[in-house]
Amino acid sequence: MKKFIQEIAEKILQEHGDHLADVTVIFPNRRAGLFLRESLREAVTKPTWSPNVLSFQDFISLQSPTQTADKLFLTHQLFEVYSKVMKTGEGFDRFYYWGQMLLKDFDDVDKYLVNTENLYTNLSKQKQLDLTFDFLMPEQKEIIQKFWQGFDQTKSEQKERFEFVWDRLFKVYTTFQKTLKDQNLAYEGMQYRYVADNLSRIQFKKADGPVIFGGFNALNLAEERIISYFIENKNAEIIWDLDAYYVEDKNQEAGNFLREYKGKNIFASSFPAENPQFFKEEKNIEIIGVPQYVGQAKVVGQRLGELLEADPDLDLRKIAVVLADEALLFPLLHSLPDGIGAINVTMGFPLAYAPINSLIEHILDLQRTIRKDPDDNVLYSFKPVLAILRHPLVLPFDLENIEALAESIEKDNKVFLMEGDLVDLPLIKTIFRPAQDDLVTYISDILLSLHNGSEASGIEVEYIHHFYQILNRYAEVLATSDRKTDLASFSRLFKQLIRTERLPFSGEPLKGLQIMGVLETRNLDFEHVFVLSMNEDFFPSQGGKHSFIPYNLRKAYGLPNFDQQDAIYAYLFYRLLQRASNIEMYYNTEGNDLGGEEMSRFLQQLIHESGFAIQQKVLANYAELEESRVISVPKDEAVLKSLERYLVGGEHSYKRLSPSALSTYLDCRLRFYYRYVADLYEKDDIDEDVDARSLGNVLHYAMEVLYKDYLDERNSGVTIRKEDFKSIRLRLERAAVKAFREQFSVSEDRVFYFEGKNIIAKEIIKDFMNSILKLDEQYAPFDIIGLEKKYELNIPVELADSEKVVGLRGTIDRLDRKDNNVRLIDYKTGQDKHNFEDIESLFDRKKKNKVAFQTMYYALLYEREKMPEETMVPAVFNKDALFLGEDVLLSHRKFGSVRNAEFYLPEYTEELKKLLVELFDKEVPFDQTDDEQKCKFCAYNNICARG
Repeated sequence: MKKFIQEIAEKILQEHGDHLADVTVIFPNRRAGLFLRESLREAVTKPTWSPNVLSFQDFISLQSPTQTADKLFLTHQLFEVYSKVMKTGEGFDRFYYWGQMLLKDFDDVDKYLVNTENLYTNLSKQKQLDLTFDFLMPEQKEIIQKFWQGFDQTKSEQKERFEFVWDRLFKVYTTFQKTLKDQNLAYEGMQYRYVADNLSRIQFKKADGPVIFGGFNALNLAEERIISYFIENKNAEIIWDLDAYYVEDKNQEAGNFLREYKGKNIFASSFPAENPQFFKEEKNIEIIGVPQYVGQAKVVGQRLGELLEADPDLDLRKIAVVLADEALLFPLLHSLPDGIGAINVTMGFPLAYAPINSLIEHILDLQRTIRKDPDDNVLYSFKPVLAILRHPLVLPFDLENIEALAESIEKDNKVFLMEGDLVDLPLIKTIFRPAQDDLVTYISDILLSLHNGSEASGIEVEYIHHFYQILNRYAEVLATSDRKTDLASFSRLFKQLIRTERLPFSGEPLKGLQIMGVLETRNLDFEHVFVLSMNEDFFPSQGGKHSFIPYNLRKAYGLPNFDQQDAIYAYLFYRLLQRASNIEMYYNTEGNDLGGEEMSRFLQQLIHESGFAIQQKVLANYAELEESRVISVPKDEAVLKSLERYLVGGEHSYKRLSPSALSTYLDCRLRFYYRYVADLYEKDDIDEDVDARSLGNVLHYAMEVLYKDYLDERNSGVTIRKEDFKSIRLRLERAAVKAFREQFSVSEDRVFYFEGKNIIAKEIIKDFMNSILKLDEQYAPFDIIGLEKKYELNIPVELADSEKVVGLRGTIDRLDRKDNNVRLIDYKTGQDKHNFEDIESLFDRKKKNKVAFQTMYYALLYEREKMPEETMVPAVFNKDALFLGEDVLLSHRKFGSVRNAEFYLPEYTEELKKLLVELFDKEVPFDQTDDEQKCKFCAYNNICARG
């Protein structure tokens, strides 16, 4: 089947073969012109000059005395004009989004030759409507009248603001145009309007010979007037690209514009007597639903591989992959089979999706969170620091050292870092410095460092280069303004700029697989077409519909609106299919919370109206829901070997069991296995604030600091008396601050900032400390004999095959002595209860009291070191004891307060040995707990699919 471009080439050669250089061919876009030249080259048999092949926009620019300015410059010029006319102090970053909308409206108004003064007038009065708009048709007047009457029924503050702005937009429009004309500049619409209004006075360039307009569909009014003029006065031709299927059926919106033009005298003769019927040709059409957007790219890559395998000499130029969602470009490129060599990408890729964009955002975040201490040292917050260090564009500069730095920041819980804490690399030094007011130079230096020293791929370097160009253009535009841009304004504006910028890909358009956007398919035909993202959200496109001009007014003035955009996309859809033989269209079957899984309306139309035998498929991985998995790890040889680390004299590296490890085993044997046998450690996250988990650590260290000077391990007679607490309380604040320094790895030579939740956390810690001091003052005098003291114990256990010695360890928060009573004190910031039923219950998985189990464990560790006359008294300083006046001693259900732990230790030791025997018993697997409540906050619940 002949392509549309081939038909035009044959027509030109047949009618103007001897003087091709005199012919001018004008297409809606530039890409069609490349293919026309290729078709002519293949068809000509002798050397000849090529015809003039232009896009319509290029043709208009040739005739205009002004140059087209770039969008950023135009928006900034509009901002300056708008600010003067509206007398607003709004910054450019705030205006940019609205400026883009306003600029688009002005462009539409000019391309559709609207009387701007009439449009931007307050139309709330019927008389004004009748006097000013006598040129409008009655139905147009009715639409406008209904809009303004409905608008004026209620006068809210927003509506009054709208009217205020609306009444002044005409002045903004005229002043803006004058400002541009004074600089010999314009936007597209201005040039279109200039040419359309001056057709009889312009000496047209490259239009002396035959002029052919090819492949147009939806003409704006300026295009229609210009093309009509050339047909009437220059003997020009227009060639339509159409099919009877949608032109002759009035219900098909794809043919709306073509039917309208066919009814106009000036265009009527240009339509063929009989419309082509490509849709009657045999076509193989498949509609395929695929889970997730990226899944579509993977399936298309697989299909292309199958085509190449079936035909290694496949002509890839005849295949097009059309992306309705441009974000799928990179997933598609990474999914293409190895056999595809040449690729031509004809679409701009949004810079917002580029890796360099996320790095710049992290860098701007770094600048926003900069602090300074009293010595004027610069402090950087850990969040942007880690994000920058581990960014794929930064990490390769010194993988080993940068990753080591990132790990040390997490391990030491460093919330703020100074320059000296960082890696000594040129790039790191360029990034980690205050940008102050010169943000453009700061980011430019970073981009240059990345560009010159990066080992990134060519396309990533291209991104960096394009970012650098945008930044310099931004600096040039803002240099014309006296306004200063702070960090927040710069960040907002730069983000908006990047969202609207696209990286243009360069390649050989006449070779290899063609990858393109929907608009780039105009006038081009392919034998095999893949269309991705055929979802309602993407096809028709939902973008570009924001406007200051309400729908009713756009409709009344003939400006493009929703209906017209849908008709344009319908035409692009059917035109893409009309000459193709094999068509595969993919849509996403999985949306999000707001929907998104619905297939495009055009697919529904094709299924129900076309009459084609369409194959419909939905790809899915069927997975049966299963009940919560029962996981049980048997103690095979490898597991037993790993357990040997806790045996004294074992083959593996020697470790000891802590009370928290044994408590974990009682809670869930499988959790113990993951953590203490398989070494699946939980990732340490940096705590920016002291939370419930770390509050206890801070309290322990603060009390250690507070009582450190009174430590009397050698019985030297340093006794804490009641009168000492006055001076002890004076050091309470300092001890609390020091504990926070320890928690966040802030050295003594640096100021610790208390802010946010940490201000509250410090007061909570001080409340705990004051309550402890109050209890201690009542208990005084006493001697401190241990602070955060570590103890170890080797305990023999009779296993099935032999006797083994298990290593135990523990750290007792505090030991004090009074009258031969040694209290083993455990500080708790939670609501741990003192009561327990009996010793056996401490080892019962359902009844166990964790704090009682732990303090009795400490008594067992200390028993070997205590003096014969000493009595061990377990004590728990928890919330109830500190703030509600409850006793600090453990309480046995039958015997009451535990005033001598030694009485319970024989039974406790026997139960502990039973537990250790079970732990090392090869017949008892590491299985899950029956209490799923314990799974909710377990770090391994995703593995078990619980919680």
